[in-house]
Amino acid sequence: MIRLLLVDDEPVILEDLEVFITQTMNFEQVYTAASGSEAVQFIEQFPIDIVITDIRMPGMSGLELCQYIKQKQMDIECILLSGYAEFEYAQQALKTNTAAYLLKPVKKDELLQTILQTAEALQQRRKATVSNQKAHETLRSHLVHLQASLLLDLLKGKGLAPEKLIEEMERLNIPFFTGDRVAVMLLRIENRFLEYDERSISLFEYAVVNVTEEVLQEHFEVWACKDDSHYLAFLIKMKNSDVSDVPGKKAIEQLIPQLQHYITIYLQGKISVVVSDFEAFPLCPAELYQKSLQLFRRLPGSEQELFLRLWDQPPQTPLRPLQRLHEPPTFLQLIETARWQDAQERLNYIIEELSSNGMDTAEYVAEVYFALTNAYTYVIHMNGLQIADVIEEQYMTGNHVTTFRTVKQLHGWAMLVLERIHERITDGSKVTRGSYVLQIHQYIERYLSEDVTLQAISEHVHLHPAYLSVTYKQETGENLSEYIYRYRMERAAYLLRNTKAKIYEISAQLGYQYTPYFTKLFKSYYEVSPQEYRAMSGRE
Repeated sequence: MIRLLLVDDEPVILEDLEVFITQTMNFEQVYTAASGSEAVQFIEQFPIDIVITDIRMPGMSGLELCQYIKQKQMDIECILLSGYAEFEYAQQALKTNTAAYLLKPVKKDELLQTILQTAEALQQRRKATVSNQKAHETLRSHLVHLQASLLLDLLKGKGLAPEKLIEEMERLNIPFFTGDRVAVMLLRIENRFLEYDERSISLFEYAVVNVTEEVLQEHFEVWACKDDSHYLAFLIKMKNSDVSDVPGKKAIEQLIPQLQHYITIYLQGKISVVVSDFEAFPLCPAELYQKSLQLFRRLPGSEQELFLRLWDQPPQTPLRPLQRLHEPPTFLQLIETARWQDAQERLNYIIEELSSNGMDTAEYVAEVYFALTNAYTYVIHMNGLQIADVIEEQYMTGNHVTTFRTVKQLHGWAMLVLERIHERITDGSKVTRGSYVLQIHQYIERYLSEDVTLQAISEHVHLHPAYLSVTYKQETGENLSEYIYRYRMERAAYLLRNTKAKIYEISAQLGYQYTPYFTKLFKSYYEVSPQEYRAMSGRE
């Protein structure tokens, strides 16, 4: 909304302008000042968008007021009114970047048109300014994130065409080029930090990345990200090196022990490191990453501060399967037949094997996770339930194997889910369609001013959007979109009847950011405008 300040030393003219403008146009606020100095006080105390001022006034003139606004670099447009048609005034007005210069007596329709044009130009300029500022701020604040995202795509094999990749890297200030000899380095966070919450771990990881870059920066260019398995991944290349990889490997062998030492001394943490061979960029990152990842996934979590180099690794021995996970009766058979105590003991038995003899690797954690998930899902469906019926949001932290950094975390999740399934099946309690309707209505009431789209609601109740839409219609006989529209209009009518909130404030509370659109919908629903409805309700 636009805020005006009218400035004139003649009270009759000032009052006439104020009455005309307030009756003709819907501005947020219209202030009046009888002199230039009084106008300055208003400008310094209140947000003003447009100043309409007479030129000839005692003390500070209108031109001086406009010059003051220009010198202070205020985001205010000025419209000058004058009974003097001398060219020199027009020249001075142009020097102050005045939006318009009108001669007295001013025609009301001409003044109205000038104000509207000035307001539109001001809003357009502000939108352009905000858009440019947001673009620059977004790029600046998210530069590291954008760099990391591009590297992660490369490591996953989702890279762009070589020419597009180089163009994107130049835009993001990444100093890697076609033909560079690069290696992939993976870091695994270890020891006490794994017991912390994810935010604390993220802060520690951020510090590890900074220390790593400082340790390597003298000899290497470093490009970092975090992968889906919670490893810190780096693409590194030797600075000022020839085609030989020997200097890079020697430098790595010297620097990584230093890095591990610094992490211990300064961060009281531990890391293990795997470094790949050096190969030509940009074709090699995905392959080097997979080789490094496969090696890391075979490393027991109980063995810490390891430093492994792919170029001197012996041939890998085949993995052997876990025994206790597959011994009959299996975990699935135990919960399928409701032998809950035996199932709990079997789960502890499986975790005990996983924690011993170097079996606590990412590969074995994945094997146990997928086996347990399969068993849980089968039993839930066997009892006529859906996963979301049984495993509520706080129990869903294990929705992907990479959630678990340690065997202890996997154990805790598995026990919680087992207990939850036992409770729901034993009690015979089951989420019905009616309770889904209640959840939906509660969500709409809570987030009415934010996001009440079908997608947002379906994520909240853990149902597919299409299924949710059909279920709601079957249960209520009304489309969900119709209910949201009706609820918003009924809520609007209540606010109009029972509060003094302005129309634009009510519009925002209902999730409509564009007030005229809300007005149009309200009139379509009630056949009167919000203002008319409020007047009929006796609030005015």
